Amino acid sequence: MKSDFDFSAHILFMDVREDLPSIDPENLSRKDVLQLLLYLMNQKEGFLDRGHEENNEQTAWINGFLLKLIPNIDANGMQGYVVQCVGSSMDKIALLE
Repeated sequence: MKSDFDFSAHILFMDVREDLPSIDPENLSRKDVLQLLLYLMNQKEGFLDRGHEENNEQTAWINGFLLKLIPNIDANGMQGYVVQCVGSSMDKIALLE
């Protein structure tokens, strides 16, 4: 995975319900957030999961980067989430290398 990997992604609530039926997109647990972020990242070309951990009901650590699910309503009025990289931990990244 390149160091300038683009973590941006989005998913609609209806797609969460269809693709990940065990997750309620309106009531995410820490485990759900991690599972959803890993699902989205695994769809991106060049992604390699080198380490991950739960953080809270909005964020999770993936490959030393703190990713956040942000509720969003798209142009068609559909509810979903967008992914934002809100930071990184050099300590966590160093442990992966």
